[in-house]
Amino acid sequence: MPRALLRLVFCVLLGAGGAQAAPNLGVLRIGRVDYVRVTDVAARLGVALKWQGLRHVELLDAAGSIELPAPGASDGREIRVHGLAVWLGEPVVARSGQAYLSRIDYEQRLVPLLQPRTGARPPPRPRIIALDPGHGGSDSGTKNPRLGYLEKNFTLDVALRLKKVLETAGYEVVMTRTADLPSNRKLELQDRDIFANAHHADLFLSIHFNAGASDRDVTSHGTEVYTFAPDGQSSTAHWGKDADAEPNKEFPVTAPSLRFNSWNVVFAHAMHVELNRRLGTEDRGEKIAHWGVLRSLNCPGILVESAFISNDAEGRRVATPAFREQIAETMALGIRDYVGILDSLRPPAPPPVSPPATPLPPAPAAAPGPVLLPPQRPS
Repeated sequence: MPRALLRLVFCVLLGAGGAQAAPNLGVLRIGRVDYVRVTDVAARLGVALKWQGLRHVELLDAAGSIELPAPGASDGREIRVHGLAVWLGEPVVARSGQAYLSRIDYEQRLVPLLQPRTGARPPPRPRIIALDPGHGGSDSGTKNPRLGYLEKNFTLDVALRLKKVLETAGYEVVMTRTADLPSNRKLELQDRDIFANAHHADLFLSIHFNAGASDRDVTSHGTEVYTFAPDGQSSTAHWGKDADAEPNKEFPVTAPSLRFNSWNVVFAHAMHVELNRRLGTEDRGEKIAHWGVLRSLNCPGILVESAFISNDAEGRRVATPAFREQIAETMALGIRDYVGILDSLRPPAPPPVSPPATPLPPAPAAAPGPVLLPPQRPS
């Protein structure tokens, strides 16, 4: 049976009365989570909302739709943004005939996705991009023992290919590693952040390949894009009965990278659009996690799991240079799109001021002419 959906298709309200002040959000506390009504969210975003019962809500815009799962659905955190999977930190719930979103998901996921202009001021246009080929040395990352694949080799190859593409486009590129490390060494996660920050990176991309949750899982496949989880929210993979026990969920200090949360989300979605459009892999969505490699960044950053090497069919694709080149070129397009969004949000540069016109010299005085005397009357 297809899952029931709350379908939202967002459209800007154009009313004869002009723009109205955004209404206040009424907050409903459920457990330890603050929730806001979907109707209030629509009004706050300035979009039209059509109710057809609690299990079907529709809003329209030119770009497509936002679909929310029906409250109480088993997959109640997965939404669809213009056809792409995006995971919330908390499930959609129902109270008194109304659908509710968590306030954190509204403020830190929906607003950056739908109205980035209303959020934090855009960061500087990227000039230095840090690429992080996952793992290396004694840390092989994920594996496919049947085919002899190691994640660390594929991540490095893709990063080197991407570096060439980005340098051709005019960026300065720094890499956390440019070769494999000795077999008795590995690069710690926090060292990758320290490296990027020390090189004053304006953007950070950690490149990975995935594997099934256990050695028996050889069928999982697809692409995932991650941002660092907001304060108080569990990683997508840890949500459930044991979510409160997840390491780092209640980290005592807000992660430095969350200063850029809005732009992490914008960057992730721009990358997600291109990966989904070009790689031909299953869309496993934009997710959140407490990845140490993203925690301490001084710039927007994301982590991409391009494909599953534990899946033999997908792993064989990754093993081909052509597919790894395609991944690198697609990532470059995701970065291009992100930069384009930043540029579109900046106010236009004022027109150049012309220098004041040089005043014309005064007209020369007329030369004196003959003096004409009035005729004399005869005496």
